[in-house]
Amino acid sequence: MRCRSLILICLFYAGGAEAVRIQDMEPEQIPKRQQDGYYAAMGVGFVNIDGLGVGVRAPLGFKFVSNRFRLIGSANLLDLSFLEGDNRDTRYNRPFVNSPRCVDRNYNVYVPNYRCSGGTKVQISASADLAYIIADEVWIANQPGKIFAGVGYRHTKPQTAYGTIGVFFDPPDKSAGGFKFMFGEGYVALGLLWGFDLRSLF
Repeated sequence: MRCRSLILICLFYAGGAEAVRIQDMEPEQIPKRQQDGYYAAMGVGFVNIDGLGVGVRAPLGFKFVSNRFRLIGSANLLDLSFLEGDNRDTRYNRPFVNSPRCVDRNYNVYVPNYRCSGGTKVQISASADLAYIIADEVWIANQPGKIFAGVGYRHTKPQTAYGTIGVFFDPPDKSAGGFKFMFGEGYVALGLLWGFDLRSLF
C-alpha cells in the first residue's frame, strides 16, 4: 500500500514539473520580413502647431519599405489635424485662464463647458518623408521591428521640413504598425501608425 502511494505521489510531482516546463517555454518568435513591403497606411496621434495649439492628427496615405536598401518612404495624401477653433461667442467666457468652468456673462451663471469652446477646426495638409533603417532587427515582445530616422516635408499649415524617428513592425503575412515622432519649425507630432499589406490583394 505504501509503495502504491509513493508511486502516485511521484507521478503527481512529475506531472507538475512537466507543466511548469511547458509554461516556462519561450514563445516562438515571429520571423522578420525579407521582401519589400507596400502598404496603405493610416495613423492617429497628437500634434502641436505654433499659433494653433494642440490637437489630434490623422494621416492617410501609403508606405513603402525597402529591406534591400534599408529605406522607409511615406506619402500622406491627407494629413489631417483636428484643433480647437476660434469661433467663440463673447457671451460665454472662463473666469480665469485654464478654468474648467464656463460662465454666461448675461446671467452670471455657470453653463456647460462646451459653450466656451471655439468648435473644431480641421487643418488639411499633405506630407512625405524618407527614412533610413538604423537597426533592422530589434525584438520587442517577440515582434521584429525596425528603428528608423529620416527627413520629410509638410506641404502647408505649417509649410516646413521636419525630422522623423520611430519604430516600424512589419512581420510577414500580417498587418504592419509602429509609432513615429516628427519635429519641424512650429510643428511637433507623435502618434501610432498602421499599415495594410497591399500584396495580400493580389
